[in-house]
Amino acid sequence: MQGLDSILKGGWNSPSAILVAGVAGSGKTTFALQALCESAREGKVCLYVTSVNEPATVVNNFVSRLSHYEVSRISRGNIHQISIDIKTLDRGIYSFMWNLEDSIEKIKPEIIVIDPITIIGCSFDNNTRRRFYYEFFKRMKKWNSLVLVTGEMSDKEIEESTLGYVTDGIIHLTNKEERQQRNRYLEVLKLRGQEYIPGKHSFSITSEGITVLPWQYRTSQREESKLIETGLCGLDYMLCGGLRAGSTNYIGGPTGTGKTLMGIRYIKKGAEQDERGIIVSFDETKNDILNRAESAGMELEKDIHAGNIEILQLSSNDFARHFHEIQQTVEKVNATRIFVDDVEKHMKTMEGTDFIQHLVAKYKNANITLLTTGTISSGLPMIGEAGKKLHSDSTIATCYVADKLHLKKGLIVLKNFNSKHKKEIHEINIGENGLEIKGILPLTDIIS
Repeated sequence: MQGLDSILKGGWNSPSAILVAGVAGSGKTTFALQALCESAREGKVCLYVTSVNEPATVVNNFVSRLSHYEVSRISRGNIHQISIDIKTLDRGIYSFMWNLEDSIEKIKPEIIVIDPITIIGCSFDNNTRRRFYYEFFKRMKKWNSLVLVTGEMSDKEIEESTLGYVTDGIIHLTNKEERQQRNRYLEVLKLRGQEYIPGKHSFSITSEGITVLPWQYRTSQREESKLIETGLCGLDYMLCGGLRAGSTNYIGGPTGTGKTLMGIRYIKKGAEQDERGIIVSFDETKNDILNRAESAGMELEKDIHAGNIEILQLSSNDFARHFHEIQQTVEKVNATRIFVDDVEKHMKTMEGTDFIQHLVAKYKNANITLLTTGTISSGLPMIGEAGKKLHSDSTIATCYVADKLHLKKGLIVLKNFNSKHKKEIHEINIGENGLEIKGILPLTDIIS
């Protein structure tokens, strides 16, 4: 499952029993079935125990949507299925447990999914059900399998349930409405004997299953690193040498002030020095980027064909998938520079903000230098606040400056990682020679 192994720092411990809990519609069955199917794809013997009347239909419908899985594996014996029907439960919950153990002894599965566990013993009083769960999970230890059990449970029920105590781990899935949209989160509440990344991790459910966006720790200490050139001599001068390698940097300002061209020039400079880079665009197509670059005197086609520059167009709001697309592209081209154009519009939602902050945390101090831009027209203080939200090492603002006769574009460094930078406003000039950072502008009136 994309992203989950990173959160679990390598994957599941086995044998162990894990509770996948959440309210209806949070993705519990999809989570469990995807784990089952991916294990079967690896050649492991799997067992699916469900209260659904037609489990074969459920499994077939699910795996038929996964591009990486062949439905025929079920018929070849990778996935075995047992249905928990009313007649089975009428014989008694302990009778069910003993029959299940007989099947496990014959099949010897490496992974078992029980979906849902809360249906078993639901008609019994709390004490009876509690004793059964304790005995059931104690016997699970002898199965020598990874057991995933799902449970439809609220936050309070998770805290109070015996299942939370007897299981080795708890994966909590939520599907909450925030700012008039639904956002999904995965959180590891407990995992005995295993390290994991804490916190709420965004995830999405598509026709191919679940993709998780793991939150990354930020390291508190940094090693001194070299300065890299931006491709704009004037900007490097203002930054007292350039951007710090492995840093995150933000350029914000009103539309039409050259932010995108600065980002493209930054990637182009890397290609000129045999450093590979990625341009990430949400709104503009690859041809739009190429045409914009060409209008400013930058030819990108040769660098793209040589594999030094990759343009990645992301057109939807599936941020979890985008995170992995960027990560895969970085690994494919061995990129050391990333430019993400106009992140501000996506930081108006909780999920979009998580995506951008995850991206920053992922590549901070990873020898990859990230440059982002954002369209902000409400002044320098707001640009500074956006830089803080991104935990940027350098925050740079573009603006319009008016004197008595002209309206000019300006550039100012609001913050730099080492506190060394020029504090004057310099002129941005976009002309026949492309984009250039020129001399100091007399401070008369900053329009935005």
